[in-house]
Amino acid sequence: MSYLSDPIRRSGDAIARADSNFDHTPSVGMLAKIVSSALIATTVNRYLYQWEEAWVSGTTPFLTLAKLNALSGAALSVSELGNGAKCSYGITVGTLPAGFAPVAIPDGTPVWIVPSRRNDGTLMWLIINTQAVDGVCAP
Repeated sequence: MSYLSDPIRRSGDAIARADSNFDHTPSVGMLAKIVSSALIATTVNRYLYQWEEAWVSGTTPFLTLAKLNALSGAALSVSELGNGAKCSYGITVGTLPAGFAPVAIPDGTPVWIVPSRRNDGTLMWLIINTQAVDGVCAP
């Protein structure tokens, strides 16, 4: 039996090739713009964001614009998912100087979003970013 006519051998070789080739990771997601945010009351420094699909337009400076008939929806920020006593990938909230706090992504900010699933299987978009901390330094 030839190699090409043997589906089991052909399939096994394909699996081995895919398993050893790490350069084929797909890139999934899209450019979006934050429309609004709402603090999730039962969490610490975590927001639910409303977004709309966007694209880059213009030359200098580049503008990120909403698309006509664009996709839109709700999203959570990956950097906020683990918030609690720490935020923004490891900043201890209790050690922030007075007047400083983690903040939501500002409206109009361009972000990269990817589709994901909740534990019940429903779609939830995730924003790939780092949560910012803002405040005013004492004089």
